[in-house]
Amino acid sequence: MKCENNFCIYQSGGECNIDRIYINNLGMCSECIYPDINENVLNEAKLNLLKKYNHAQL
Repeated sequence: MKCENNFCIYQSGGECNIDRIYINNLGMCSECIYPDINENVLNEAKLNLLKKYNHAQL
């Protein structure tokens, strides 16, 4: 099965490596890691996405 979640412990090369997964209410599997991301990097990524989406609405 295809998987684009790089934070999933079972994802490798764009593929899910297990036969059975459990999906939560948000449509995500529960076997993910959530690394601590530098706040400056996170804020810059958020700003870039906001600019992208605001530009797309014009």
